[in-house]
Amino acid sequence: MNQLSFKDFTDKTWDVVIIGSGMGGSTVGYALAKEGFNVIVIEKGKATFSSDNHQEHLNDEDPQDRLDHGAWPTKITQDNEGRKSHFFSSIGCGAGGSTLLYAAALERLEPRDFDSPNGWPISYQTIAPYYQEAEKIFKVRGTPDPLSTDTDPELLPPVAMSECDNHFFSSFKKNGLNPYRLHVGIDYKDKCEECLGYICNQKCKSDAKTICLEPAIQTGNLKILEQCEVKSLSADETKVNEVICMKDGQEIKIRARIFVVAAGAYFSPVLLQNSKNNFWPNGLANKSDMVGRNLMFHISDFIAVWPKGKFSRQGPVKSISLRDFYFHNNESLGSFQSTGLTFEYGNVVYALKMKFDRSRWSWLKPIRPFLRIPAYLTSFFLGHASIFATIMEDYPYAKNRITADTKEPSGMRFEYTVHKELHTRIKLFRNLLKSKLSPHLSFVMSEDVSLNYGHPCGTCRMGDNPKTSVVDKNCKAYDVDNLYLVDASVMPTSGGANPSLTIAANALRVANTISTDLKKISE
Repeated sequence: MNQLSFKDFTDKTWDVVIIGSGMGGSTVGYALAKEGFNVIVIEKGKATFSSDNHQEHLNDEDPQDRLDHGAWPTKITQDNEGRKSHFFSSIGCGAGGSTLLYAAALERLEPRDFDSPNGWPISYQTIAPYYQEAEKIFKVRGTPDPLSTDTDPELLPPVAMSECDNHFFSSFKKNGLNPYRLHVGIDYKDKCEECLGYICNQKCKSDAKTICLEPAIQTGNLKILEQCEVKSLSADETKVNEVICMKDGQEIKIRARIFVVAAGAYFSPVLLQNSKNNFWPNGLANKSDMVGRNLMFHISDFIAVWPKGKFSRQGPVKSISLRDFYFHNNESLGSFQSTGLTFEYGNVVYALKMKFDRSRWSWLKPIRPFLRIPAYLTSFFLGHASIFATIMEDYPYAKNRITADTKEPSGMRFEYTVHKELHTRIKLFRNLLKSKLSPHLSFVMSEDVSLNYGHPCGTCRMGDNPKTSVVDKNCKAYDVDNLYLVDASVMPTSGGANPSLTIAANALRVANTISTDLKKISE
């Protein structure tokens, strides 16, 4: 990675400063560097990583160990009606952001997602060509969804499925479902392990570092400043003038013509809230008091499904998806896809104990240790199940929000209330799946409401009304002429699919607008 000294980046005015190098930041940086603009990316984490087996470090809790393996170093704080909890969220930190750790599922939202009442200020037709461009850049492979009303995407062909997944694929079709090959950015080189949840040393996985940052650096137009903490943006009434950072214990200030915030849906609103001054007493770009509000996740049930027989599992593990219940009777549900995990004895014991602890029988503590008996019998007689996951849409509520809080480990906390309609939709989705997965035995492993804390979005939402949104349809902050946001924070709806491809496509779209702005500035 191309690194700089202090003098290199403080003695000039850059065309673009990008804060954060996840999917949005890396993609917009890639597009602008290719056009010849001078871009600097500021990254809290490291720019390079060792060739260690990163899988062995998935449960690290030491902050430095986590940074060494691309994970966010500190715990996230949740405040649920006054009850706080702290946990490590599955988000990344380092060049490539959360794509270092993601499972590389790169799927489009449905056209109807863009037309919902609380939907996007752009049409599906506007973003569709950028979806196609992003699929090519990130080398997405798979097969078209047979239920899709969109034109078929130009995808690379998938590799052959395992015998077990072939069995599930055929069985699902026989039961009236419409499975297709999950859209993934994985190259499947020799000895590919797919690296789901950790850094891929072999560069099979299409993470943003490999696909966008490294080629952009090779142009000579993009530089990355690693292990640098952005504290605030210094702005006057109409524009940002500089970004204030801390690196190696020293405060530095970086100037630019355009500033792009891409710190993710958790931390982009925190940065704006921390950028207070006389012009912006409530935080930068926050006249609407919408910065941090409308926090959404996905609801991801893990469902064990047993095959009807014994089959080899040799082959790719991220292979099947279906969208038969993406919408159902005007209810937004979502998709159902492979996780690559199997339900073995240890997982069965864990799931049964979780169920027991939440049941009305939880007071019978002496029974709990004996749950290993049905777990053993299940594993012995039924064999290993495959674990699938739902990705169900969450709805935006203004009171579900992120707030900057220097007293918390990550400098923030979020408040989230589960609404009644969410319980209703989860129950509906589970019942629909149970009926259609029959005659397979299935078991919902998840708790009542299983929020996917790795998929936050919506906290600086895009919209046409400056009173109810933070950025306009081009993702430019209202009332700030040179500030853009390009991560999941701008998403007005979460949809029922993995967010990464949508973030990339939108970043490519916004890069065109930024390019036009920069050319006007130069005239």
